Amino acid sequence: MSEFRSKGPELLLDLTEHIAVALGELVAMESAKAQHVAKEVADRMAAHWGGQNIYFPMGLSIKLSRRDRQIYDEFNGTNHSDLARKYGASLQWIYKIVKAARKEHIARLQGDMFSPATDD
Repeated sequence: MSEFRSKGPELLLDLTEHIAVALGELVAMESAKAQHVAKEVADRMAAHWGGQNIYFPMGLSIKLSRRDRQIYDEFNGTNHSDLARKYGASLQWIYKIVKAARKEHIARLQGDMFSPATDD
């Protein structure tokens, strides 16, 4: 790893360290093997995206979507206030989430009226 450290840019070093830790935590991979796999992943990312400016989104919309889906799943028609307290959101925000999630749910159930029908 010292050769990689001396040549590798800071981002790739940080990426390698995070991947190695994740492999150890998530799949209980032995440390030396996790470091090897992490270095390989970082090398491949560098080969594939090297020289490009890459923006890593924070993933807030995904996290919010998960939270919104959880709120909708827990909604029982009368627990707006409970959900607002539980998720630290305003009552109005809970109403908005439930309304949007319901609309999405109904749209998924109905499907696209203009898409060609398929016989399964």
